[in-house]
Amino acid sequence: MTVLDVKAAVASLRTQLLGSRVANVYDLDPKTYLIKTAKAGTKTLVLLESGIRFHSTAFMRDKSNTPSGFSLKLRKHIRTKRVEEVRQLGVDRVVAFTFGAADEAVHLILELFAGGNIILVDHTCTILALLRTHTDESTGAKTAVREIYPMEGAENRKISPELLLTAIKNGAQNEKASIKDTLSRELDYGPALVEHALVGAGIDQKRKAASLDASEQAEEFQKLLQNFSEVDAMIDSLSAEGKVVPGFIVRKNDQPDSVYDDFGPVPLRQFEGRAVESFESFDKAMDAYFTVAEDKKLEQQKQQQQKAVVSKVERVRKAHEEQVRALEEEQEQNFLRARLIEHNLADVDNAILVVNSLLADGTDWNTLKKLVKEEARKGNPIASLIHSLKLATNQVTLLLTFGLDYMEEDEQTLPVTAVDVDLGVNAYNNAQGYYQYKKKVALKADKTLAASEKALKGASRKAKEELKKVDTKASIQQIRKTHWFEKFIWFISSENFLVLCGRDAQQNEQLVKRYLNKGDIYLHADIHGAAAHVIKNHTADAVPPLTLAQAGLSCVCRSAAWDAKMVTSAYWVHPEQVSKSAPTGEYLSTGSFMIRGKKNFLPPNPLVMGFGLLFKVDESCLAHHVGERRIRGQGEKESEAGSVRGSVVGTEEGQLSGGEEMEEIEEEEGEAG
Repeated sequence: MTVLDVKAAVASLRTQLLGSRVANVYDLDPKTYLIKTAKAGTKTLVLLESGIRFHSTAFMRDKSNTPSGFSLKLRKHIRTKRVEEVRQLGVDRVVAFTFGAADEAVHLILELFAGGNIILVDHTCTILALLRTHTDESTGAKTAVREIYPMEGAENRKISPELLLTAIKNGAQNEKASIKDTLSRELDYGPALVEHALVGAGIDQKRKAASLDASEQAEEFQKLLQNFSEVDAMIDSLSAEGKVVPGFIVRKNDQPDSVYDDFGPVPLRQFEGRAVESFESFDKAMDAYFTVAEDKKLEQQKQQQQKAVVSKVERVRKAHEEQVRALEEEQEQNFLRARLIEHNLADVDNAILVVNSLLADGTDWNTLKKLVKEEARKGNPIASLIHSLKLATNQVTLLLTFGLDYMEEDEQTLPVTAVDVDLGVNAYNNAQGYYQYKKKVALKADKTLAASEKALKGASRKAKEELKKVDTKASIQQIRKTHWFEKFIWFISSENFLVLCGRDAQQNEQLVKRYLNKGDIYLHADIHGAAAHVIKNHTADAVPPLTLAQAGLSCVCRSAAWDAKMVTSAYWVHPEQVSKSAPTGEYLSTGSFMIRGKKNFLPPNPLVMGFGLLFKVDESCLAHHVGERRIRGQGEKESEAGSVRGSVVGTEEGQLSGGEEMEEIEEEEGEAG
């Protein structure tokens, strides 16, 4: 975020946060925290990311299951306190949120430069907690717990001829420095606003600072000075109290569906020609920009996790395939050695006999090796077969072949095979030993293959479970608008009437005193545990019988009759019959009311309840749902008017009879048993 972005974001947040109270604090990750505030029934979620951003959000994100120590520290000091101030410290990219007043005040400071930081200080600016401890290399100032945090930010240096001249001359000392880098370093505007001014003045941002005429009479200098003055005026306009700062998101190119590239409170000149998306507030523009970025990041993480899960299965499959392949190759080698020995039985027996004879005569091992080599040089056919002696294991390695007469042309150029022969048995028994070992390896290969299939099934099953976990991980979801009646137990009858029920005695009291108006219906039952019900009548006619029956059934089901499996009746009365005035000498507890006049009892019904789904039908599908929620027994013309275009919870103007306002809901579905 630039200095301009910080100023605009502060202006946007002030209109939302000042006067609200902190409900809770959550940590999304080690650097990102979510502050939940409430004011006059309106809840606001403020997202703070160290070194990156701060804005309110209309999207719900996954929170940590266990709050971090820093999050608990924030809850201890700022929860339930009122937001008294949101301000930028000078022209620094530092924002201070003030909670509470006087000696109870604490400040939450968000640093948006370098590595970023979130710091909690008390009313004396003593640091209580912070994300990271560090020391400023240039000044030696230490930022740590119990240290004093400097709350005085740098003052804004507005452009002047002298300031601009000094900046250009300082940059000219470095011949390689560009004019953009020079002005970004010397002035307080940041690269984006400097580029905005350079484009307005018609100066190439890559141009060397030394090539610019540093005199007040120069035309380029005057144009540049004028554009920076416009930037100052633009910054000052964002500081107006109570002003809603609009927001803009610039896309990568001129295509309206291209990816987001940048955002800001004003469209800068360097982005001319690109597609721009406008928002009513800068806060909403930031929320949209970062939410899209987060969503892409989550999608990338999801794809990486899916690849990792699939690669685990592939690694298990390859490992087992290599193991089975190695056993099959070992079988082939043992079969080949056995056949070679059988093909050269006489030569193998002679070699075993010669070596055993020399060993029986007491010939030294080293002497025996030299003797074999000497005989091989002389052309002894038996000595030529001996490749090496493994007398420590009572074996000799022979070089055997099938002979040219028994080999194909392509096999004649292959090297001979080295076969280990046991000196304790004859050639035939050596061949049988290789055959037996080949059978053992074959059996092992079959077991390995069966085990690998089982292991692969297990790995695949585990991978599917992990993929389901990856798929079901909640991503960023937009927060649905909560209507006023959702704090009560509620349902919408089959005839489009809103039925409310208190969750406890306090809500019963509130329901009757605040929301029971003329034309509505009050329902109750003469049985322990029955909750008061109110039918909101949005029509000028009486509440129809089916809706009365459904509301009465709900009243009875939410009483002791449900557990007792007892069929009983509820009754209904008009609002003017419900009174909080008790007879002389009696007392009405919270949630209890006196009913005066006749009680209209409903016929008993079986204790059956159900649940339904509430959804919104698209405008293009309204014609298919005409009359679905009509009032039973009325004419077709009246039912069409009341079921499709009439709101299920309000009038056409969106004004609820309970005194609250909400947007008109068209054709929302939901059934009650």
